[in-house]
Amino acid sequence: MKLSKELANVYYTAAEARAMLGLDEEAFQYWGRTERIKRIYLPNRKQAVYSKKEVNSIANKMETAMLAEKLTGLEYRQATLNDLDQEIGLAHLVFGTRASLPEMIKLRRSFLEANPNTTFHLYDGDHLVAYMNLFPFDQEAIDKFKEGERGWFLGVDHLEQFQPGKPLECIIIDMATTQTVPPARRGTYAQILLEGFTLNIEEWGLRGIEISKVYAASNTASGIRILKHAGFQTIKELGNNRYVFELDINTSKARILTGYKEAIKQWKEQQNGIKTTPTRRRRIKSEK
Repeated sequence: MKLSKELANVYYTAAEARAMLGLDEEAFQYWGRTERIKRIYLPNRKQAVYSKKEVNSIANKMETAMLAEKLTGLEYRQATLNDLDQEIGLAHLVFGTRASLPEMIKLRRSFLEANPNTTFHLYDGDHLVAYMNLFPFDQEAIDKFKEGERGWFLGVDHLEQFQPGKPLECIIIDMATTQTVPPARRGTYAQILLEGFTLNIEEWGLRGIEISKVYAASNTASGIRILKHAGFQTIKELGNNRYVFELDINTSKARILTGYKEAIKQWKEQQNGIKTTPTRRRRIKSEK
């Protein structure tokens, strides 16, 4: 089956989709029958076509997973004060000298001391290759951030604590991957970092820690791409190609939130005396 130029911009034929996914005919047909990939039947056509957007997304995830399997020595963990030196070194590499100024080092330390459950690292061997800082703030700080205030300057006094039953809004202040590896590997590090973080938020959900919204800002193509891929929506342009993004947990259908939503639902039902089925915990594989 051959598609018109207009349709070919949007859809793959079965042969094209199968080639993109690297599947044999039997596996591809099974994916179609089980709706792992959606078959689309256009008017007056008997043969199914497949969304390029969906197929490309699946192919990218498969490539990331295969690359991750080849990487050895990866370790994802919640950071402590003892890990700050490596974080500052990577921040210097990614964001420049301002990230390692004495006042910035002091801010990072004071934030982590005020709420130690907020910073997450990914190591490849002994080297920090990706990290993320996510802090809960009060409404005054959230409003300032949405107007363009940098996260590190919002003030420790405006930090909240993760407490059961209290809806919180959070800000991703920094998310960085090392620049010393090829772009594809950086993308893999970012993906694995986010996958690791999904386990953290599932734990939060099981403990009744309710996150209502998450905010972030970026002015880099890679940062904007990662945020959009994770389901964030642009809510404000700050100028100089810098944007503020919002992830509304309640309305988002982002895959990374599936486990968290189920966990917080389970916790709420338990508080109301409703018997629930325990959430099935996932684990990230890492060879050491």
